[in-house]
Amino acid sequence: MSHETTNLTYESAMQRLDVLARQMEAGDIGIDELAARLSEAQKLIAFCRDKLTRADAEVKKLLAEE
Repeated sequence: MSHETTNLTYESAMQRLDVLARQMEAGDIGIDELAARLSEAQKLIAFCRDKLTRADAEVKKLLAEE
């Protein structure tokens, strides 16, 4: 996990993704800034995917124990 996502929660990552998506959709940013925000969004998506995968595994483990 990268330093930027170490202290993030799933919810805060999703909020940031929402902000980034709105900024990109508005089309008011230059290509260099767009590339930087896209890179940030990709990192956040990977972080969220990992969180969901881990949560899913934990739920399956708990259900299997019953």
